[in-house]
Amino acid sequence: MNKHKEHEEVLREDDNSIVSESLDMVMNWKPVSDVFALKNFMYASAFTNGGSAVYINAHFRKVLKLKNHAFMASLIPVVLTPALVGGLLHHQFVQRPMLLQTFKCPVCIEMRGGLVQFFSGIVYPMMLAPLAGFQFAARLYTYPVPDARKPLSVVKEIAKITRPFLSKLYILAGINIIAGVAWTHWEFHNLYTVAAKMAQMEEELKEHHKGKLSL
Repeated sequence: MNKHKEHEEVLREDDNSIVSESLDMVMNWKPVSDVFALKNFMYASAFTNGGSAVYINAHFRKVLKLKNHAFMASLIPVVLTPALVGGLLHHQFVQRPMLLQTFKCPVCIEMRGGLVQFFSGIVYPMMLAPLAGFQFAARLYTYPVPDARKPLSVVKEIAKITRPFLSKLYILAGINIIAGVAWTHWEFHNLYTVAAKMAQMEEELKEHHKGKLSL
């Protein structure tokens, strides 16, 4: 049992080492255009997630009549957290298997990228925005917030607030999924470009070495 655990730890350390070396190579690769998607996925994820979260947060704040009250206090958990979480999830569940080449189906990884973006850009903010908004609305008496001890009433109130902008939420969800899939596809393209150029470099080195030996 202990040997099995030790073996798993060694494999995990090897994987971490491979990912770390791969990322170092990506960060230092020239030209930057070859690895743009791999290098800047955090910014792209944060921008898309943050944009969706800002819209969702603004809707709930408007309905709950919070105006300028507790603006920063709701901005940090509802907007900044999804922006950070999205990048971390993308790295762990999309880019990591991509760099380790443990995937069997590239299209599945692309779909996973879309789902990660959907969760961090829509689902997560939709969980955080009502919680933060209700908390501040109850404290500032700007809106009749349902009793937290009655979860069904809270869910019904969230559904009531969500209904007017549901069509726009569907559009946002579509944008996030498409953005996640497209960016992951671009990352794959970067990966194949780097792999092809490295293979070409190795071939040129072999040819150069053969040329020296023949002299």
